[in-house]
Amino acid sequence: TGTENTLYQQFCPMYDGGSAWLSLSKDIKNPYYGSQMLNCGKVQKEIN
Repeated sequence: TGTENTLYQQFCPMYDGGSAWLSLSKDIKNPYYGSQMLNCGKVQKEIN
């Protein structure tokens, strides 16, 4: 992947019909809703 770290593809089904983002942490920190729905989402894939 070009990185020594594991990346996590995370997904929120509520934003714009469903949107994904990458994170260095397995913990969900949804970037789309701010503090209102910070934990909304799930890990879809681990990228090593």
